[in-house]
Amino acid sequence: MSDILIKVRTLIHQDILKGSHKTLSDDFNLIESGILSSLSIVRIVAFIEDTFDIDVDISDPRKYFISINKITDYIENKLLER
Repeated sequence: MSDILIKVRTLIHQDILKGSHKTLSDDFNLIESGILSSLSIVRIVAFIEDTFDIDVDISDPRKYFISINKITDYIENKLLER
């Protein structure tokens, strides 16, 4: 398990779900389920930019912030592009 995955999972469970006891798989669709609000997406963008020093394009969240695994893949790919 990657360090990035652990950080993203922790963000989702602690900051977005506020520590609720919902058990989500890493492939659970956060958009379709309604878990991610526009404010939640802004939090994720700020987390990614601050933690990994990555610039998130304005259209990227809609395309890539679907699940914990997809967010993790997005970060890993952006880091490889450097």
